[in-house]
Amino acid sequence: MQPATTIRQLLENYIQGKGLTLHQFANFSGVNAGTLSSLINHRKPMSMLQVDRISAGMGLAEGSLYELYVEECLVQSSPNWRRLGALLRRCAELDKLGCIQRIIHAIMDNLAYAPYLFELAEQWYQAGRKDAASLLYQCVAESEKYQHSERLALCQYRLFTIHLGDDREANMNLAASFEPYVERLEERDQLDALKSLADIYAANQRWAKVGELAEELGRKARVQYAVSSSANSRSEFPSASIQQEARRPLLFYILYAYLLQANVCEAREDYERALDFVSLYTEPSWVQSCSETERIIMSQFKEWGRANACLYRLMAGQLEVLPDYVKYAAAHDSERVSALLKITEAANRHHFQVDDILERFGPHLKFEGRGHAFGSYHAQIAADQHARLLAELAAYYLSTERAETGINYILACLDCCADYYNESVVIRCVGLFEKYRAWATPEMKNRYAKLISEVQGNHEKR
Repeated sequence: MQPATTIRQLLENYIQGKGLTLHQFANFSGVNAGTLSSLINHRKPMSMLQVDRISAGMGLAEGSLYELYVEECLVQSSPNWRRLGALLRRCAELDKLGCIQRIIHAIMDNLAYAPYLFELAEQWYQAGRKDAASLLYQCVAESEKYQHSERLALCQYRLFTIHLGDDREANMNLAASFEPYVERLEERDQLDALKSLADIYAANQRWAKVGELAEELGRKARVQYAVSSSANSRSEFPSASIQQEARRPLLFYILYAYLLQANVCEAREDYERALDFVSLYTEPSWVQSCSETERIIMSQFKEWGRANACLYRLMAGQLEVLPDYVKYAAAHDSERVSALLKITEAANRHHFQVDDILERFGPHLKFEGRGHAFGSYHAQIAADQHARLLAELAAYYLSTERAETGINYILACLDCCADYYNESVVIRCVGLFEKYRAWATPEMKNRYAKLISEVQGNHEKR
C-alpha cells in the first residue's frame, strides 16, 4: 500500500477491479449508493460506521483501513472530538495502539483535547484496557507537565500502576519518578499511592524509605479517620463519604502502616520494637464501632500479628516458639514459603536443626503467585522470597556438612535469579559457591559458570 493511497482510491479500484456497480457494492456493504458516490467524489467526509461497512464489503479484516482513516481525519479535514473519540474507542477495541499513538501525537499540542483524552483514559483504565489508557495518560501528562494539577498527578499515578512489573530496578525508577506527585493527588488516592510505594521499597529492602512512607501513610490515614469519626459522631445518620473515598476502609491503612513499621524494625533486627508495633495493629483499642468489612480486616491483622510475634521471638533466639510458628505455617498454604524462609534463616543464625521441618514442608513448596484476603503478592515479591529461601537452604546444608545438597541449592537459586534478579542474593550465592568450590563436581562447576553468565546477561538486557 503506497503512502498516497486513500480509502476512496482503494474503494474505487476495488469496485472497478471487480466489475461492480455502485448499487451492487451498496448491497454488499450496506452503504447507500448515493452515499458511496459522494464519498468517492470527496463531497462528503467518511464516518467510522461507513469505514467499517466498506471494509466488510471489500472482504477486509476489521480495522484494516483505520491507518488510512486516521490520516484522512487528521490531515484532510479538521477533526472534532466526536469523530476522534469514536475513532479512538474503536481503535482500542481492536487493540490498534499504533493508530491511537498517531492520533494523539497529532493533537497533543492542542490543550483543549486534554480533558477529553483524560476522561477516555479513565474509562479505558477501569475497563482493563491498560495499554491503550497508558498512551492517553502519557499524552495528557506531557501536555500538562508545566502545570500543578490533580489531573497531571493522577496521570502519573495511573502510569505508575500500569507499568509496574517484575523488574525490581524498573519498579524503583517508576517509584522515584512518581513519588513527587503523591501530594498533588486527592486524599482518596494518596493512601493507596503511599502503600504501593512502600511495598516497592520493601521488596527492594530499602527499609529507611519504607519507614518514612509508613509514617506518612499512618499519619494521613489517622487524620482522615479522625475526621470521619468526628463527622459520624455529630450526625444522626453516620456518613461514609470519607470512608468511601479510599479504595479500602481507613482502618486498613492505619493498621498496614504499623505492619510496615514492624517490618522495618525486623529488618534492623530490633525485634523488641517490632513486637511493640505488632500490638498496635493487633489490638486497635481506639476503634469504637466498625463495619463487617473492618471486622474482617482486624481479624486478618490479628492473624498476621500472632504469626509475626512468633517470628520475631524466634529470630531473637526464643526457640520455644518454633512449634507454634510451624503450626501456623502448616495451616496457611499461602504463607509456607515465607515461614520456611524465616525458620531457615533463624536456624542459620542460632545454629539449630530444622531437618524435620524441611522434610515436612519441602515437597509441597512451589514457586508461584500467592494471595490472601486483600490482594495477591506481586510476582517479584514471590520470586524474591523463593530465591532468598533457596540461598538460606544452601547455607543451612553447607554449614551442616552436606555440600552436594547445599551446592545444588546454590544452583537452583541462581537459576531463579536469572529470571528475577536479586543482587544481594546473587552475591551471597557467589560467596557460598566460592567458599565450597572444592566440594563441587565438574558438572556443578560448569552449571555454575553457565548460570552466572545467564544471570549477568539477563540483568544487562533489562
